Amino acid sequence: MIKERVTIQDIANALGLSRTTVSKALNGAPNMPEKTVNSVLQMAKKLNYKQFSYLNLEEYNGVPAQGGTFALFANYIPEQFHIATSIMASLEQEMRKYGYSLTVYMLNPDDVLSLKLPKNFRLDQTDAILCIELFNQKYSEMVCSLGKPVLFFDSYYAPERPPLNANILLMESRSSTFRMINTILSYRPLKHIGFIGDINHCISFHERYEGFLNALDANNVPFTESYCIKEDDSLFQDTAFLYRSLSNMEHLPELFFCANDLLAWRTLSALKQMGVKVSRDILLCGFDDTLSMNPMDSTLTTVKTPSREMGIAAARTLMNQLENPDLPSSIIYLNGEIRMRTSTFYED
Repeated sequence: MIKERVTIQDIANALGLSRTTVSKALNGAPNMPEKTVNSVLQMAKKLNYKQFSYLNLEEYNGVPAQGGTFALFANYIPEQFHIATSIMASLEQEMRKYGYSLTVYMLNPDDVLSLKLPKNFRLDQTDAILCIELFNQKYSEMVCSLGKPVLFFDSYYAPERPPLNANILLMESRSSTFRMINTILSYRPLKHIGFIGDINHCISFHERYEGFLNALDANNVPFTESYCIKEDDSLFQDTAFLYRSLSNMEHLPELFFCANDLLAWRTLSALKQMGVKVSRDILLCGFDDTLSMNPMDSTLTTVKTPSREMGIAAARTLMNQLENPDLPSSIIYLNGEIRMRTSTFYED
């Protein structure tokens, strides 16, 4: 009878090996004997171990490829609750299953503008490239010209440009935003709603803006430009920018939809400075559900992005392209879940 939860120790006991040896074999450690690795993988499959139950070992050719490297170009990783954090963790974990390692390169803004590759980056030792928070058009096109499989977590918004020769992995944003705002309006028929975020910052932000407009139209809510703050994304890095923008509004709307949770948190802080309280004076919602280290985590209505699954999907997409080089690049959307919380319900 197969145990409901199989552990590394169970595999070690079944084979008469140490737990350390089994762990190294499962995680693709270098210099492991092929016979040992194959025995461990066979037993992992037999016992239905969580990470290897998907393997068809009749078609499996033994030891995963060793020494392969994926490069992750990170242009900018903001605060700790940014979606990039959980994506990177699951991406690295998934790649280990295939025997690949992940090297992270933080891009220097000057290098991006001058189209220079990161220092210490070796193209000849790289199998594939991933890019996160990279929304510079020319640099993105340069990366795609290097002759390696490329995947972007989101990308710049430029519908007039030819598509990138790369895979693009996205959170489904248009429908999710529509359904979230539509749900809010089903509880309370609001007539004054604003948008916060640079609508041309990236594909996701623009699609969230489209979902926002669609929801207003479907509920006969008039669009009011003066309720929106849509300036260039770089301005939002200034903590005083939102305070000034909100203070200059003649009237605040009843609800703000922010393009992500980070913007929602900054909006909340600015409103607090103004003496405006969320849920008492105004409603607020965001997108991503990544405020894990913030007290707003349990109060903000948002859409939960499947960030862990995005890391897994990215690794598998690139592995598939490495194994099948003639496959065309693809645009992949993953669905999220709406999380209705108290930030969109007025206090009694």
